[in-house]
Amino acid sequence: MLKVQEIHTYYGESHILQGITLEVEAGECVALLGPNGMGKTTTLRTIMGLTTARRGHVFFKDRDITRLRPFEIARMGIGYVPEDRELFGGLSVVDNIRVPFMSLGNGAPGWGEVQEEIFALFPVLRVRVRQMAGSLSGGEQQMLTTARALVMGRDMLLVDELTQGLAPLLVQHLVEALLKIKQKGLTILLVEQDFQIASRMASRCYILEKGRVGVEESMEALCGRPELLQQYLGVGQDISSR
Repeated sequence: MLKVQEIHTYYGESHILQGITLEVEAGECVALLGPNGMGKTTTLRTIMGLTTARRGHVFFKDRDITRLRPFEIARMGIGYVPEDRELFGGLSVVDNIRVPFMSLGNGAPGWGEVQEEIFALFPVLRVRVRQMAGSLSGGEQQMLTTARALVMGRDMLLVDELTQGLAPLLVQHLVEALLKIKQKGLTILLVEQDFQIASRMASRCYILEKGRVGVEESMEALCGRPELLQQYLGVGQDISSR
């Protein structure tokens, strides 16, 4: 469904992505791993058109989307959960969900159906539906960010650090919601620092090292290679049981 071919992305003169190539098949969850500063977020931003690639191509459902604008890419069915959330703090929960819904074209689900899907995944948002997004807790804001992305992401979801800085109970709720989404067949590219969460969610992974793919492996095989986990991720604990 998604193919990234030899992408080179710069911030000014800093060469951040140095030939990233990866694929995500339809219905698959793939993890993008590596320490901070290796290019994971830049990879997602490049796919979404938020950061322009100087060289290389991004294909979605066999269409070259490399030079499309972010709203055009979103309308193709890709939702993006950014690391910094980027909610409309002065709008209510329901209005944050309604904004992307208004961009959907013909053939999209109705507003009532969209709301029910969201509230079934995140019941707390139903309770907070009229509350301003800026007044929500960090975990509730992350739920709303994910919900908003799902409105556009009918085919694929790009998720950047879903659980970072959240309490364990909120992490559990978010991971369970994402697992339900995965079970429905949604394609997911997941950036996640917590290897236990990544290994639970994804079937394959790419580990980035200084803007390049250092390792491409199935999650099952990677869990059986502690030397790679230690070298690239600093994971030293027993991860034999997922």
